[in-house]
Amino acid sequence: MTLKPVGDLTIFEVGALCEEVKQAAAAHPQVELDLSEIDKLDAAALQLLIAVRRSEHCVLTGMTDPIRARMTELGA
Repeated sequence: MTLKPVGDLTIFEVGALCEEVKQAAAAHPQVELDLSEIDKLDAAALQLLIAVRRSEHCVLTGMTDPIRARMTELGA
């Protein structure tokens, strides 16, 4: 199953995405979170992405260079 958020991923959107990820992980053995359409993200979004990245059931794809750099800065 692939989830592909679009636009901004900030504290205002991260709660809904977190619920989507939880529901998808409960229903599917593997969940892909495609980040290729994300325009802007904040610290709340980065926390979710770090948690998803550490999960055995989820994989991050479509990470742009700015997202990858921010995660690296935070040690993820």
